[in-house]
Amino acid sequence: MANPRFEIHQVNPESPEFADLVACEVTSFEKPFQSIFRFFYPIFGAESEQEKRVALANLVTLQRQWARDDPDSVWLKVIDKEEGDKIVGGLLIKVHQANPFTGDEGITKQKKDDSAVWYPPGGQRDYIDAALAIFNEPRERFMQRPHLYSYIGFVLPEYRQQGIADMLLVEECRRADEHGLEAYMEAVTAMGVPIFMRHGFIPFRKVSVEPKVSEKGARVGENAEWEDMERKMQPLRFWPMWRPAYGQFTPGVTVPPWGEFMDRMFSKL
Repeated sequence: MANPRFEIHQVNPESPEFADLVACEVTSFEKPFQSIFRFFYPIFGAESEQEKRVALANLVTLQRQWARDDPDSVWLKVIDKEEGDKIVGGLLIKVHQANPFTGDEGITKQKKDDSAVWYPPGGQRDYIDAALAIFNEPRERFMQRPHLYSYIGFVLPEYRQQGIADMLLVEECRRADEHGLEAYMEAVTAMGVPIFMRHGFIPFRKVSVEPKVSEKGARVGENAEWEDMERKMQPLRFWPMWRPAYGQFTPGVTVPPWGEFMDRMFSKL
């Protein structure tokens, strides 16, 4: 049963409170340190407080722009009513009632816009661009149809194991079922896989994100920057996960988007 102390509300990304939601996101991904979050937040721990403030402001601007560019996106927050409606968790989902990878707004445009311009030009940005391409490829390949995409979810460290993640997952699945949609997410830790499985998500095998310098063709003198990013970001892996419409999986009938047998998928965890 959900704790009545906590409530879920939708957030307007143009509102002042959106900056507080993004600040909650940043804090949540510090413990434990999540390399994948550095795709969009170029802070690794040794930076100055001023650099961190600039990175946070840039992240707020970036994620507001995401919402402007994608009308399918929905931001949710969880508040603690006993602590003055403090934001303690959040979720970004994208409710795609049409294939998001076709037409004028399809893969070509998405790939053009995926360059990590919040990193300086050179080996650092090249590395993140190459890593993002590997990260995005499974969804682009498997989900060429309407679906709900769970993009970012987070809970403050001190509020974990209080049912907040489950609240967000229940709401996410409710919205998918409301539209009769499949759902897709990436689990970025092995311990997250069984949590998502409780809500009907089925894991694909582990995907390692290990770009090679030759994949991006880094220019002379930039290999050192690439290698520095590699040291900071690795190990980097995730598990694509899929939930059939209404969470209903019928053995022998329901086919995962990757078309592999269940026992093969679970053997790869």
